[in-house]
Amino acid sequence: MLAPLPVALPLLLLVGASTAAQPSTPPGERADAPRVVMLSATAPKEVPELPIQPGRVTTFLLGAPLKLVGVELEEREGFSRVSVLEDMLTVLPSSDLTVGRRLKLRLRFMEGTAPASSDFVLVVSRTQVQPQVEVNLQPGTPYASWQEAEAERIELRQVRAELERERQKPDGLTGLLANGQVDETGLAARPLVSLWDFTQLPGQPLRVWKATSYRARGVVALVLEVDNVSSRPWTVAEASLVGEGGARLKVLRVWPTEPLAPGATRQRVVVEAEVTEEARTRGRFTLSLWQDGEPASVSLEGMTFP
Repeated sequence: MLAPLPVALPLLLLVGASTAAQPSTPPGERADAPRVVMLSATAPKEVPELPIQPGRVTTFLLGAPLKLVGVELEEREGFSRVSVLEDMLTVLPSSDLTVGRRLKLRLRFMEGTAPASSDFVLVVSRTQVQPQVEVNLQPGTPYASWQEAEAERIELRQVRAELERERQKPDGLTGLLANGQVDETGLAARPLVSLWDFTQLPGQPLRVWKATSYRARGVVALVLEVDNVSSRPWTVAEASLVGEGGARLKVLRVWPTEPLAPGATRQRVVVEAEVTEEARTRGRFTLSLWQDGEPASVSLEGMTFP
């Protein structure tokens, strides 16, 4: 059973004088039949009048996807019991309430729900009571907004938690040591020279002059020195590393994420990949780079790792 939500203290002021008039039963309904209230985000709001009787319970049942987050009840002290759950409200008037008294009730729903609330007028009666009220959304009423808002809130909390975890991690050499990626054997490096160690076909937008490959525990990386010889900005969005036998390394990240300006020289591009027991990094690899939405347009053959 869901834990009861806190009930708001009386926040509504009584408008108009008390009257002994009783609410009429809607045509076609028995006085003791469940009252069905259909809500719409666009239709004008009608405020139903419901008879309540001292010592008799009235229950409000909410259909999916409506969920209660708050209740505003006028003269809350005049009720022996008010029980609030996520999908149900139960009120039990006491004998202190005067017959003919008109009390305002507002049900507030989860943020993003349309409509955001539903209003009722409870009329104290000596002989009549509405035992059950079913509150539903009108068929066709869009209600995905609250679901989307809740999903976004959950995702935002997860992103914030992940960012906080990343923020608390050390970076630089301390981070490598703390993560166990560098041990007493250090960080192995190998310089690679264009035309001697690796080859690149002419006509590609980035010209790679030299490269250095690195190996740490669980990862390898390539640091390229490049010129943007094309006439437009060029952004490294994705990369692949394919071995001689067709095995692919899992690329973890590429850097920088900003575009390289046309004509820029001696720019650094970093590609980092994961090394597992199944992924062998001995031998020669082909490195391919490409932009978003485009085929690979930079390819280097013969990349090796220490």
